[in-house]
Amino acid sequence: MDLQSTFDIPELCHQYGVQHAVISPGSRNAALTIAFARHPEIQCYSVPDERSAAFIALGLSLKTHQPTVLICTSGSAGLNYAPAVAEAYFNQVPLLILTADRPADLIGKRDGQTIYQQSLYGSHAKAYFDFPSFDENLETAHTCIHQALQASTSDASGPVQVNVPFKEPFYPEQNKTYQATNGLQAVVQADSPSTWDKSRLNQLTHYSKILIIAGQGHKEEKLITTLNQLSTKHNIPVIADVISNCHEVAQAIQHQDLFLINRDPSLQPDLIISFGLSVISKNLKLFLRGCKNLTHWHITPNQDAADTYDHLSEVIAIDTLAFISEWLNTQQEAKAAQQQFFTEWQNANQSAQALISDINPRDWTETTIYKTLLEHIPAHTDLHLANSMAVRYANTLAVKNQLAIYCNRGTSGIDGSNSTAVGTCLASGTNTLLLTGDVAFLYDRNAFWHNHLPDNLRIVVFNNNGGGIFRMIDGPAAQPELKTFFETDQRSSASHVAHEFDFRYLTAHSWEDLDTSWDTFFDFSQGRILLEVFSDAEENKRAYKQLFKKMKDLSSRH
Repeated sequence: MDLQSTFDIPELCHQYGVQHAVISPGSRNAALTIAFARHPEIQCYSVPDERSAAFIALGLSLKTHQPTVLICTSGSAGLNYAPAVAEAYFNQVPLLILTADRPADLIGKRDGQTIYQQSLYGSHAKAYFDFPSFDENLETAHTCIHQALQASTSDASGPVQVNVPFKEPFYPEQNKTYQATNGLQAVVQADSPSTWDKSRLNQLTHYSKILIIAGQGHKEEKLITTLNQLSTKHNIPVIADVISNCHEVAQAIQHQDLFLINRDPSLQPDLIISFGLSVISKNLKLFLRGCKNLTHWHITPNQDAADTYDHLSEVIAIDTLAFISEWLNTQQEAKAAQQQFFTEWQNANQSAQALISDINPRDWTETTIYKTLLEHIPAHTDLHLANSMAVRYANTLAVKNQLAIYCNRGTSGIDGSNSTAVGTCLASGTNTLLLTGDVAFLYDRNAFWHNHLPDNLRIVVFNNNGGGIFRMIDGPAAQPELKTFFETDQRSSASHVAHEFDFRYLTAHSWEDLDTSWDTFFDFSQGRILLEVFSDAEENKRAYKQLFKKMKDLSSRH
């Protein structure tokens, strides 16, 4: 079997900007594995568990903004990629998935490790390609890979599957060395510059209460600077959800989920301008969905706008930075009503901040522990927030400057938080901190089952013996099955995982324990460390609910 086209794939990927490949062991994918492992410019990682492998690849792509290649054998292996593929699709992360397969004439004959692999991820992949028969010419194979890479990165980035059927023998013949075809050249298409009708900016004068909402996105210094200038010049409140990475905008609104529990009508905008992907804040969504006579513009160069607030009026097809820059350059003056609107949002945010500042600093609950921990994180750390309560605490309490925030909010699952953090840490070498609950941590323990663990990784596991978020939700909290079937009561700790994978293990049951751990924990020269914080789920619920109750009581007194 002539494997030349297989050995051309890594070189095409490299020319396209691919830096990493994550490979899970198998035989049917042997030629792909060997081809990538022998490419001098692509860093390859061997990760046995395909589910973890896919989330590690997701993390690598989140950091590099380039496709990471995923390689697996045939059969159920590729199905294990599905959770990360769905996350990549909704979080717009580029992945190139190479699933090795049996030849078409063996499918449906109960041959070993055969399933229906064509379009394996359905609507959760941007595109699907059949790799051409090895009997066809090389140009056809090259075109397939060109198109797959282009599909992964054009418009809204995302995952793309290429199914590669191999006949036996699928290992290179002895004494035969394959190299990339001479003169091989990837076709990298430059993005076409976006054009838009700038006269839309003139319509802004028709509105006197404009609100900007930043959805999930990468940290972009130039966008933060320009957005800050715009907000200051035109008195526009900027809601910076924790996953938006816009928290460094001066006077950014970060406590909206807390103070919007009051549904204050003075905070109602007449125009929302949003950009980015999802937001965490449930109270923000409920508040805006309940508003009347509201216009919503969403800024995106891609066909990916969602009617999150039930008022979507217009999609402006332009890059966010370009739109904000043009708006900044207009000579429009902020109206008195806009200035007052800005003040109302600032006052509400400051009231919430004051409540948070008054939290008892020695109250041993997750609310206080998260508050203190978020204040201790060193600048220039990559902060990963697991789903369920970790990201909600951070969104309610707010993060400080000079942190880059990551969270798998495409699908909001707990299944790959550990692995995604490992992936970004491998890609960057940046000091990385993961905040997670016990269930999410234990669910993804195979994130560490490989030989590539970085030393500059820190993990805090909040162990309250189950899925604490269900205790916060009125529906399941009122059911007798809460502890057994919703929280999934568990009595394990992270200690055995820490010891198995060579993390230094610290515990905290009190403030005395925690006070003595900070310096060691945040000394990133000490190797990887896992800190497990134990608390009571019922006390955690009381403190978190009490914070929102105080916010409501404060409103009723005014």
